[in-house]
Amino acid sequence: MATGKITIGNVCFLIDKNKNEILFLERFFEPMKDLFTGVGGKTNFDEDIHTSCLREINEETGLNAKNLKLKGIIKTILSGHDSSWILFIYTSSEFYGKQIDCPEGKLHWVGINDVEKLNLIGFIREIMPFVLNEDSIIEGTITHDLTGTVLSKKIIEIQ
Repeated sequence: MATGKITIGNVCFLIDKNKNEILFLERFFEPMKDLFTGVGGKTNFDEDIHTSCLREINEETGLNAKNLKLKGIIKTILSGHDSSWILFIYTSSEFYGKQIDCPEGKLHWVGINDVEKLNLIGFIREIMPFVLNEDSIIEGTITHDLTGTVLSKKIIEIQ
């Protein structure tokens, strides 16, 4: 039986419904440098998942989000490494504040119709149709390599 490190984390996609845009982070650093993802990160040991997502949004964007909507829970497994994440996926269309430069990458507001043109991390590409569907909630497991390319997946739409 394999053993390894499991990280609890989150990723959030801020959606500006007035402009029909979604906020992405183009990563500055490895792993997955130069690829696009949502904002988010690790949940600290002593914080709840919802609070960690709000903290990560604020740290990476300067914005304060409200009314997070849980879109799913995905386990990601990095093939060939002892690394796995339990990733809570959220959206929010209610946020305020002044956007800042992110220390982890460049923030881009992208038209929802242009999302498929982005150089997305592979497992983010797999979940985006569900993220963008108002009614979808998903769970599953995605195995990927160091570049984020999906090697196998099992995604179940539970709603």
